[in-house]
Amino acid sequence: MSPTLLIRPFQTPARGVAQIPGSKSITNRALILAALADGVTLFTGALFSRDTRILIAALQSLGFEVSADEAACTIRINGLGGRIPNARAKIHVGNAGTAARFLTAFLALAPGGCYELDGDEAMRARPMSGLLDALTAGGCRALKPDGSPASGFPFTLHTTGKLGRLEVDASASSQLLSALLMVLPLSAGAAVSMKGSTVSEPFVEMTARMCEQFGRPLERHADGSWFCPAPGAYSAQSSYAIEPDATAASYFIALPAVTGFRASIRIEGYAAGGLQGDTAFAKVAAACGATLKPANGTLVTESWSGIRGGDFDFNAFSDTFLTLATVATLADGPVKISGIAHTRKQETDRVLAMATELERLGIKVAPTAAELRADDTLSSLTIFPSKAALRRVAADGPITIRTYEDHRMAMSFGVLGSFDLFGDGRPWIAIEDPGCTAKTFPHFFEALEALRTNFVRVSVDGGAASGKSSTSRRLAQRHGLLHVDTGAHYRSLTRALLMADASADDLASVKAALSKLRVGSRLITREGARSSALTLDGILPDDADLRTPEVNAAVSKIAALPAVRTFLLEYQRSQVKYASDQGFAGVVMEGRDIGSVVLPDAEVRIFLEADPEARAQRRAAEGQSDQVTQRDHLDATRKTAPLVCPTGAHRLDNTHKSLEEVVAEIGEFIKVSALPR
Repeated sequence: MSPTLLIRPFQTPARGVAQIPGSKSITNRALILAALADGVTLFTGALFSRDTRILIAALQSLGFEVSADEAACTIRINGLGGRIPNARAKIHVGNAGTAARFLTAFLALAPGGCYELDGDEAMRARPMSGLLDALTAGGCRALKPDGSPASGFPFTLHTTGKLGRLEVDASASSQLLSALLMVLPLSAGAAVSMKGSTVSEPFVEMTARMCEQFGRPLERHADGSWFCPAPGAYSAQSSYAIEPDATAASYFIALPAVTGFRASIRIEGYAAGGLQGDTAFAKVAAACGATLKPANGTLVTESWSGIRGGDFDFNAFSDTFLTLATVATLADGPVKISGIAHTRKQETDRVLAMATELERLGIKVAPTAAELRADDTLSSLTIFPSKAALRRVAADGPITIRTYEDHRMAMSFGVLGSFDLFGDGRPWIAIEDPGCTAKTFPHFFEALEALRTNFVRVSVDGGAASGKSSTSRRLAQRHGLLHVDTGAHYRSLTRALLMADASADDLASVKAALSKLRVGSRLITREGARSSALTLDGILPDDADLRTPEVNAAVSKIAALPAVRTFLLEYQRSQVKYASDQGFAGVVMEGRDIGSVVLPDAEVRIFLEADPEARAQRRAAEGQSDQVTQRDHLDATRKTAPLVCPTGAHRLDNTHKSLEEVVAEIGEFIKVSALPR
């Protein structure tokens, strides 16, 4: 078990491109189909996770040539047209449901085969009897270690190589039916029918569509049975692209619901017309208040400002129900999730696990965890949201969420933990065994973190009263950036030097005073923006103390001293890392040498200017009496870091523009710079 992971809440809207791996469901189906094909198939965009590695290793142990390049996300497999090279093998499937079910049916094609199969404790409790009963009726024998008939792991499978007409009870898992459908074309005269109905019907449709993609379309009789009108080996594919995982995408569709309504997350390869039924989660999100924009195989979640309650049937895309269940704790009304009875027999009893952990967070659910433990037929879950309850329970420190070795529990609660519950960035959820996400999404938490580190640096330079502060604060507020006012840095330092009896005319006194100062940072909120304020010796001066006549009179001369500017330069540059560490989407830094000296490689560099008369009026409105033209002359003629328009900066005259017009114009530059690099 990997260490507990503390989830750091987002204090700014999430944005960027979600790095979603290939679909496990498609990758593992494709591996089976390619092994049954005649020739070499190359997969691109393949998933490399615990489940897929288990299936790859199993195929290799059966004698298939399988090579993989994890860095390139490619897999190459040489199919043998239905022949299985090794008639005997020992295979361990871990807790990989697809590998367990698909391999069992796959092995039934071997004449005279004898295969010992086992899995983790959790896999031993998962449904297999429907598949084993069907294969036994078709001539195979599945025996426990003591020689009695087996209904689950561990078992030894004795195979005949013929399927015939099979009937399967797939009510517990659609994978039991999908496993038989994939091997159906390799046994002439074979047919598969169901006892009753199955769950997660879209996954059965996925299987049938993939069989057709590999050259063997399946048909369904009026009585519901499946057959292959043209049986035979599948056709190898020179290149087969694996779709990104739609279930994994659900976490990033939901993320804006907890990180702020100005979020913008782009999900590549997410298309309603694809193979995966779990794309239906987007419709649920939209019904709950999400603003989604699908276009050209991508989906952008622009916002989810307020989660609406409701009643939703997740039977067809049940892997995503946990995503909604966690964010439902923040909704405006109860959320009922039905059609999930079969998830009680997946990696864990997901309904019980979810109810248990939500109750540990103080959330009321119906049925309760106790009721679910007493009755395994209960098949829905209603969540009664309460942020107040969450705050009460987490007030004394983070709550550790038990994941029950279930990757989807870990990822769903990872999204919920991204919510800034206390409004100060304080972590309140920790994930037990975060490494369990290796089953389908090994780098989930890195992908989550990346949506706060698609970083943009904005420098805003200009003379006195050019609008730097108001513009920068509004940009910070609108785009989730950390605001840094370097003018305040110089005012703070000037005040400290004056208090130490240092003078701009006595360089030795300035250097002596500087040598005794310790600089630090503190987050403050000012005019709706989160700003980094300079502390000296741990003390944050009052804003009024930085605007006294004495400071106003001395700041320009003090700021012009090379020793002072050198003293502050590294500190100002360190604000980029500080912003990143604090979870901001970027930093906007204002001053008179930001784009030219402090951040010369900033992604967006702005130089603001306005008519002297307009600037003088602005200064007067602020209650300041300093002369802007004199300040300009001092700033432009100082020897160290003079005020200039940085090369390549966007020069904006805001004399006759409103603040909103200027912010919107700069916002367009930020959007361009924030595109994936």
